[in-house]
Amino acid sequence: MGKNIKNLLIKKITEKKAVVGIVGVGYVGESLGRAIAEAGFTTHGFEADEARIRLLKDSLPVNFTLHCDKKLLNNCDIVCVCVPTPLTKENLPNTSILEAAVDEVRQQLKKGQLIIIESSVAPGTTRNIILPILNKGGLRVGCDFFLAFSPERVDPGNSNYSVRNIPKVVGGIEDNSQRLGVVFYGSVVEKVVPVESCEAAELTKVLENVFRLINISLINEIADYARALNINIWEVINAAASKPFGFLAHYPGPGAGGYCIPVLPIYLLDSAKKNNISLPLVELATLSNRKQPEKIANMALTIMNGKLHKSTNGNGIKPQALLVGISYKENLGDTRESVALKIWNKLEEGGVEVHYHDPYVLRLNGFTSSDLNEEFLKKMDMIIVTTPHRNISYETLIASKKPLLDTRGVLNNYTGANIYHI
Repeated sequence: MGKNIKNLLIKKITEKKAVVGIVGVGYVGESLGRAIAEAGFTTHGFEADEARIRLLKDSLPVNFTLHCDKKLLNNCDIVCVCVPTPLTKENLPNTSILEAAVDEVRQQLKKGQLIIIESSVAPGTTRNIILPILNKGGLRVGCDFFLAFSPERVDPGNSNYSVRNIPKVVGGIEDNSQRLGVVFYGSVVEKVVPVESCEAAELTKVLENVFRLINISLINEIADYARALNINIWEVINAAASKPFGFLAHYPGPGAGGYCIPVLPIYLLDSAKKNNISLPLVELATLSNRKQPEKIANMALTIMNGKLHKSTNGNGIKPQALLVGISYKENLGDTRESVALKIWNKLEEGGVEVHYHDPYVLRLNGFTSSDLNEEFLKKMDMIIVTTPHRNISYETLIASKKPLLDTRGVLNNYTGANIYHI
């Protein structure tokens, strides 16, 4: 029975007659949906945020439509779940959004559907959390429906790589699911990388991001050492990178932000703890990354030096600091897990009044992006470059003669008594 259902779905996929649903049309879901639609599949996006639907609806391919009504999932042959898996306020894994989305899929689950999880999770999540939810409908995985995991790998702001030319890792809950996942993504992307299980695919995404976090934490630590010895760390990195093998350049910064690099190691550590496995290197890298924004804030407070006394002299005047860029990554407006916001909080705790400029985030939490004009910059006691957007006039910042802390290396070619580097 399962083989016949599988073969019918393979036929639909190869003939581009399969209808695809995307649950969650944020950056990941939108990018995936566009690629699937452009590959020739009728594609439906399911999004709870009506404002997001209004924003996107006129810019999508004609065969990619957006909906709020989850009942239309019943019309789909393939359903890709692309909802976020953030951390809680206590810095713990939070799969509640994913579980709720999967339960909505379960309510519309029918025979012959392939469900693919793209959300970033710890190994074992698809089998131990997602599958039991889907099983509540009474259908049998591998026979009546199919389940696979394929981690999203999109890189926001990277024009060289898209869904289509980034290899797609696929792991199935069993062989029929694996085969269907490979056939489907093979119809959309240039290269598919099959792995033997959902757990292997889940760990692939975790490994990619833990690798980044550990190396980012390492280079920030080495940068501290180099600064203490008055060694130019950027020169050292470039020299090391001249070796054609055995070295991959990472660069100092205010810490890793975004929805993957600082988040997935927490999922890994939580899973390791539950399985009585010790991962001390990952623990140290996570702790180091968590402390980096505070370290940057303290550097800024030290540079401002005696100005903090103004807030305690009875006149109520606080020192003013400007954060340049508050999104987690350059040239986009996503502020999830942004280290700039953590630096902001630490500066406020230190008695500083914080302003920001970000051409991609015009408003946030009741604040508005400030214009970089001469009159405004004169009021600042400190400027901190936290996210190196391309369309920022760094010359204007330098010309202000205000203390300027460069956390991203964008001012390495500039010298001046007012310029500080991490």
